Amino acid sequence: MKMQKRYALSFLLAIAGIATGALQAQNQKTASYRVHQVSMVQWNTADGLPYKEVPGVNLGSTSFERMDREQIAFLSNASDELIITDKTTGKVTRKFPVTYAPQDFVYDKGLFYVLSEKQVSVYDEQGAFLNKYILPASALGVERITRFRNETWLLLPSGNSLKIESAGQAMTAAENEGWITQAGHFVSAKIGKDNSYSVHVTTNAGKSFDKTFPCDKPVAGVYVVGATEGRIVLDVQTFVSESPIKVERTIVSIELNANGLEHYVTSIQVPDCYYVLSNTDLRLSAKGSVQQMVTTPKGAYIFSLSEVRWENDSKYPEAVSGIKYHFNDHLKSVEEK
Repeated sequence: MKMQKRYALSFLLAIAGIATGALQAQNQKTASYRVHQVSMVQWNTADGLPYKEVPGVNLGSTSFERMDREQIAFLSNASDELIITDKTTGKVTRKFPVTYAPQDFVYDKGLFYVLSEKQVSVYDEQGAFLNKYILPASALGVERITRFRNETWLLLPSGNSLKIESAGQAMTAAENEGWITQAGHFVSAKIGKDNSYSVHVTTNAGKSFDKTFPCDKPVAGVYVVGATEGRIVLDVQTFVSESPIKVERTIVSIELNANGLEHYVTSIQVPDCYYVLSNTDLRLSAKGSVQQMVTTPKGAYIFSLSEVRWENDSKYPEAVSGIKYHFNDHLKSVEEK
């Protein structure tokens, strides 16, 4: 089992439930997260998101992104479509087909870049196909994509980034250490020894910093969510139990300044609810708020998590925090028809 691959979470979810727990802070946290529900879209309604059970996996929304203040886009691996919803009503306003078995997408300057097994396809907001970029053989099967300064990057399971396009022109793939982030920092994170993980950052100014952070439990995986000029945000997964496997997820914000990586600023445990298998359920906005998708039996919830003072924090609503659901417990067997 390769715990450092992004899809290690998918593997862990497929064989175990996720429990809640606490992440040990290296220093006292100085802030908290305010949880705000942005939207909720129901499954399998006339104006909702499609949901489908097939042998071995439950399909629904594999990725999402907030397009603007009013629109949210979902990538459906149940129907191979990009689906645009109204944030307030949670209803679908338009949708269009994309390439077969899509993995992830990114929305940038009015265009959708959709990643599938062998290519990145580009569509406008009305669904017109504009272009495609064939993936190099070394990147086939990659599950994450991002954009930075008119460039298209693949986020590799190894923790590195691969640039495949710039200003509309395909280019010879160039690999960089770490995942590129919104701020232009390259960030990588690895499991360390003795219940710890290490973080390496190469900033947009070319400075490099390293630091090791302790946890109160063995680390199952650690993944980069994103970065701003002053924050590194990670998805840290720790073992509650290794037999049977139970894992907890914690969103962690770490301070980055001119002196390097500092202390934890804040953290929050992720709800223990996974109705469908998703590749991307966490994103970081340009302003630093964490955007999160939580899939429940009722539908897909979108939350915005913003850093605030302790006294202004808020928690997840009971609709998601009070449910423990794992798609692996409700899979259709191959024998079922």
